[in-house]
Amino acid sequence: MRSKKLFFPIGAGEDYYERFYGALSVARHFCAHMEVLCCYLDPGEAYNMKSTMRGSVLYEQFLRSANEELDREHSRIRGLFERAASELGVVVSDSPIDNIASANFVLRSGNRSRLVEAESRFCDLVVAAVPFDGKITGTFEAATMKSGKSAIVIPRNLKDFKADSILVSWTGTTASSAALTASVPLLEQASRVHCITSKASLGDDASINLARLEEYFAIHGIEASFEIIDTTAIPGEALLKTAREGEFDLVIAGKQGENGLREMFLGGTAKFFLKNTEIPVFI
Repeated sequence: MRSKKLFFPIGAGEDYYERFYGALSVARHFCAHMEVLCCYLDPGEAYNMKSTMRGSVLYEQFLRSANEELDREHSRIRGLFERAASELGVVVSDSPIDNIASANFVLRSGNRSRLVEAESRFCDLVVAAVPFDGKITGTFEAATMKSGKSAIVIPRNLKDFKADSILVSWTGTTASSAALTASVPLLEQASRVHCITSKASLGDDASINLARLEEYFAIHGIEASFEIIDTTAIPGEALLKTAREGEFDLVIAGKQGENGLREMFLGGTAKFFLKNTEIPVFI
């Protein structure tokens, strides 16, 4: 899969190093350049001080103290980023380097969700960490849904990223079709590809649709195995069970639901799967 620029927004939470390490593992796998975005609110804008205080000595002292504390925190976070990059052999660089995995750390002041939505549109692939406790956040939704890009969603403590063994979840929807097409370069390079679906996903012409699905893989030279599984009362449970038991490196799934990823989290596969998975998912 030819991806030259990856984008990773770092959201809320204290597990910075773990998320940096997982995201940079993806950059190393693709031998690509990753832009890591860290957003913050300017202290002068974040705190609504009384107008009588503005311009006073006390106010200036407050701003100076707040900015110094912010600088220390940014220095700490940047240090964790550089430590993860060093351990993975990813070069810290402001610009891409041909055939070498690299990354840069960018600070932006402003609303995180708006900045992520804007910046994520200028990359080949978005990398996003699973929201804490699986609860949807504005940052996560902006990165994965509003960029118009494919995304790899990683567990917050991913130790290594591989794509040798891939599980494809086929639901027969438009979103599932788009995810499959976007993932073809990954599937072509994988050593093992297994596609799971259900009778409901294949529709009334199940045997015909399954044959067409197999034909599509074959056209791209992808040797895949196929399985029709029984779903459970918990959406995503069967997918996660298959992914774990098969020891897959990566899952391919579509962004489904009339309301996008938020619908997936609140009432679909992603709510259960992403909250419980230790396996990255390409969407």
